[in-house]
Amino acid sequence: MEALSSNTPEQLRARRVCLIGLRGAGKSTLGAMAAQVLHVPFLELNIEIEDHAGMPVSEVVALYGTDGYRQLESQALSRIVATHDSLILAVAGGVVAEPDTFKTLLAHFHTIWIKASPEEHMNRVRSQGDTRPMAGNPEAMEQLRAILRSREPLYGRAQAELDTSGQALQASADDLVKLIRAEGFLGEGV
Repeated sequence: MEALSSNTPEQLRARRVCLIGLRGAGKSTLGAMAAQVLHVPFLELNIEIEDHAGMPVSEVVALYGTDGYRQLESQALSRIVATHDSLILAVAGGVVAEPDTFKTLLAHFHTIWIKASPEEHMNRVRSQGDTRPMAGNPEAMEQLRAILRSREPLYGRAQAELDTSGQALQASADDLVKLIRAEGFLGEGV
């Protein structure tokens, strides 16, 4: 279908920006901050899934499994593309593992990989009150590094990257806004 489309890749992406990366990189926090400065809507794909499913993502996965979650993820992404020409979207870190959904995302969004060191990913998740990554698992950090290594080639397909390692929150948000403007992802004059 893409080969038959008369739209250029830039037209397909419209003024949609998607932040990808591992959990704890800062996608949601930075995305919301940048959207406010740039005067565009901000959405989190998991919240869209929860709203549509009428239950938390954890329950979706418990009831329907990962395959069911991935199907809802794909449907939510399609709804967002159909209803928003301009926004910043944050997605779960594993979206890159589903080839068709990731292909849709790359075709319809300007993508930015929000990066951080593995230690910062873990510390940020824990500071949000989520101890699951470390709970009873002495190999959690090595597992996180392995996930990051396995996903790096996929995250690397993003059009741009922003490394938040060692950066203050406001500095990272300012850098994200500058990057979006410099790349022209939201059009002229934004």
